[in-house]
Amino acid sequence: MSQFLLLVVPIQCFTTIPNGLSKSIYVYHQKPRALRSRPDDDAPFASENSKPSMFDGMLSIKQKFSQASAEGFGTKARNVAKTMSVGDVVVPICGDLALRQILANRGVYAGVEYKVFSLKIDSKKFNSMDDVPADMKEHVIAKIKPAYKLRDYLERSDWPVNVNPSQDVPLWLSKTTYEAGTILGTLGLSLTYLSMAAIVAFFVRFTYVPSPSMQPALNPGDVVLVTRTIWPLKPSVGDVILFDPPPELNEVVLNSVFAQENGAALPTKGQQFLKRAIAKEGEYVGVKNSEPYVDLTANTGGQPEGSPKKFRVDIVGPYSQPAAFSESSWNRSPEQLGKNQWFVAGDNGFRSVDSRVWGALDGKYILGSARWVLWPIQDFGPIKEGQIFNIEK
Repeated sequence: MSQFLLLVVPIQCFTTIPNGLSKSIYVYHQKPRALRSRPDDDAPFASENSKPSMFDGMLSIKQKFSQASAEGFGTKARNVAKTMSVGDVVVPICGDLALRQILANRGVYAGVEYKVFSLKIDSKKFNSMDDVPADMKEHVIAKIKPAYKLRDYLERSDWPVNVNPSQDVPLWLSKTTYEAGTILGTLGLSLTYLSMAAIVAFFVRFTYVPSPSMQPALNPGDVVLVTRTIWPLKPSVGDVILFDPPPELNEVVLNSVFAQENGAALPTKGQQFLKRAIAKEGEYVGVKNSEPYVDLTANTGGQPEGSPKKFRVDIVGPYSQPAAFSESSWNRSPEQLGKNQWFVAGDNGFRSVDSRVWGALDGKYILGSARWVLWPIQDFGPIKEGQIFNIEK
């Protein structure tokens, strides 16, 4: 059984609405590593013997979330434009693409951490926005520069640059809130993608064709998509179904001429099989000259005298070594299938040991219906129909 692994890489993002801007939504991303000159540009120098432990990392995350919780998340995230201090690391956020470009031209990149070097109004300097009178905060000019070295093509010679925190940028977040929000956004998207992958895995699976018993519809080595046997994806007559080998199959193979002559049975343990459904529960199915057929009038209460009988016939052809199994495998009168029973047969009867030999398949062994050939590319597409015909006789 071939298994396919879907690798999902979440995009890191976080959505917030600043106070006072209820009609605007700003979406931003975690600062890209591509902006940094080295992966550890913003990390302190440390010796090999002082590497942070996993406990230190978890403690750091907990502290970030505690601080960010006080500042608010999402729609309640606090804009620090009027509370920042000299030495703080802040992150400008802007969802307007046109404004983002204007800010970038000035050296202010949305989603990048900036360090505040000074706060002043004209020539008067302040250590914190809290020191500025409330009616004057709109006039404060901050001098800022990225907190870490960027790629050469993003570096500017005029850093630090001047910016009015209250008017030039819609939203400023503290570094802690930004990182905590990024973690939550990443976690949320990861859970979403994992949930979607789990749902898909519940409904579909992949398998390969192990033998030529289903040619020409399926060739050995084909990879096919199978839908699980759940409503509304239950199999129908004509579908190619995937199933585990029932005990009847193991028993008939064990008692076959192959096993008796060679002293060993053909292995079926751990294998799964693909056959076409010819008849379902309640229908009368028989075999004549190796061809399965369904008497469609057997359970209709009889036909008016002189009217033709209707049959469903599957043209599969005789088995390559019919003497290996009992004669009743190739010729027998119709028998009604019981509850949740199916009659299955390979399209290539010459190479198929199927319900002709070992009888009806109990539905509990059915795993799903094969729908689509995925590989090789020349066979890509829906599975071809079998040679099933309705006739009157």
